[in-house]
Amino acid sequence: MVYLVLAIIILHIIALPIPFAVKVGVNTDNNVGKISVKLFFIPMFGKKLNVKRLLNGGERNDERDEQGEREERDSGGKQSRVKGFLKDCAIAIVKSVCVRTANLYAKIGTGDAAADGMAVGLLRIAYAQFCAFFGFAGDGGTIEPCYDAEILIFDFFGIFSISFADIIFAVCCVVFDRLAHIGKRRSYANVTE
Repeated sequence: MVYLVLAIIILHIIALPIPFAVKVGVNTDNNVGKISVKLFFIPMFGKKLNVKRLLNGGERNDERDEQGEREERDSGGKQSRVKGFLKDCAIAIVKSVCVRTANLYAKIGTGDAAADGMAVGLLRIAYAQFCAFFGFAGDGGTIEPCYDAEILIFDFFGIFSISFADIIFAVCCVVFDRLAHIGKRRSYANVTE
């Protein structure tokens, strides 16, 4: 009887949703950027960013990316299979995240009206795709162009949840999917059967 009670308690804990809040804020006027993640509304991760250094430091990151790609090609296929498995697991886990709420306020100004319109349109499309990926019928966010100045104000707040059962199920699905594809012949787009 004690084992049955322990099993029920463990199943309840595994199925319990774990809420976490994400807040991202960027303001180029004040040169301030902040990312924070709270688990059960207890701060777990916080990072302040220097926005100007981040926007101007893109050249050095490109060199690092090329070096990382070169090392990955040289390392062989075994490591890339493990990375592929971990990437598939991460995508499956992210797909099982439940969005409780998401709010977005953004103000974009580049100094050029056409570029502002394009940037606002692209950000609206990206936010709509984000909401569609997570199955969340959001309010569309508030995304405005600022035609007078070069500015970026981005304020996002979202509450998400996931349970240990979702994580276990997602990883098992990826493992079974990989096992099911072992021994199958690779299909090509231009082959007719």
